[in-house]
Amino acid sequence: MSTQFDLCIVGGGIVGAGIAQAAAVNGLSTIIVEKKGWGSGNTSKSSKLIHGGLENVSAFNWFTARERLSERKIIQNIATDLVEPQWFYRPVYAQNRQKPWQNALQLRIYDKLAGDANLAPHHQLAPEQWRELQGLNQHNLRAVFAFQELQTDNLQLAHEVLRSAKQHGAMALCPVTFDEAWQTDDGYRVRVVKGERSRDFDCRFLVNAAGAWSDQVAGKIRSLDPSPKTRQIKCTYIEYKESLGSNRFYVDGLTGGAPVTILPWRGGTLVGPAEQVFSGNPDRIDPAVAEVEYLTSTMRYHFPHFRHEPFDAWSGIRVEPPSRAVTKTHDARLYMREKARYLCIYGVQMTSYRAIAEKAVLGVMRCLNGRSEPPPEACYISAASIPI
Repeated sequence: MSTQFDLCIVGGGIVGAGIAQAAAVNGLSTIIVEKKGWGSGNTSKSSKLIHGGLENVSAFNWFTARERLSERKIIQNIATDLVEPQWFYRPVYAQNRQKPWQNALQLRIYDKLAGDANLAPHHQLAPEQWRELQGLNQHNLRAVFAFQELQTDNLQLAHEVLRSAKQHGAMALCPVTFDEAWQTDDGYRVRVVKGERSRDFDCRFLVNAAGAWSDQVAGKIRSLDPSPKTRQIKCTYIEYKESLGSNRFYVDGLTGGAPVTILPWRGGTLVGPAEQVFSGNPDRIDPAVAEVEYLTSTMRYHFPHFRHEPFDAWSGIRVEPPSRAVTKTHDARLYMREKARYLCIYGVQMTSYRAIAEKAVLGVMRCLNGRSEPPPEACYISAASIPI
């Protein structure tokens, strides 16, 4: 094994895999290390969707929505065997905070933000079509809209991106524990551990893509300035063995919480998320009884005939990025410290993994090439052109 690398990435989720792929494609000698299993952290514990985030429209996060809608189309083009367009049905009830006309307006804006990258335009269902929606509760139902998103197996997608990275020359080590790193004259000396054995190697730049574990990783890097404070959101999902049917739904939570998706998954039904602020050890995160009951009640309200009990529940963590004023970067998801040759990634939704990987690698290339060199954009090879 080589002991000299341009780039070391800590964290083997979809973001780390995407950065490894983009770096390797652009000629950087790259190593990525993961402690448990590729994509085994929060990558595998999310919504199974590649989407623009309809909630971004109502929150006026239009830049975020536009980026994700653009990336949704790119992922559809490069991962044709891993993603599939699906219709989602959005029921609107009399008690919902937003009226039918507001939902219609948001979906119209959503389509406009997607532009040429749109999958299919939204439409409103006629009342006589409501009966075809798997027994959807029609009491106080005022409207039903349909719009398209992509469904995927997040874990399989992460594995395929990593496979592409390895095909382009990246080295991948798993399972190994990132033990420590310390600065050298030209980057870092990194130590990883497996059992009682340790291995050291040098890298010119270090990327922390550990997600919810990023603070733990940063704490093992000697002489590194403290990382900015972030907020972690626990996202809980429940699974049923029983299938509701082939349709997919995007519904309001019963108490005005985050929207809940209901979709077919592995022969059964997946429902979530229930969101709560989380503080604690990300290795010890379990669904709370109240979160499971919330999702179960949401399911039963919308589908009264579906009286089954969930057989499994699990939780992941979404890290909200600090403000740009704190990170002092154009994109708060990238906390770059050029003098230290260090980059930490925060709060990347799965749909944006490729866009963030591209920004990260361009930043690394600028730092390693020096300001006197031509800008790396002139010769950058985008992973948007590489099938996975």
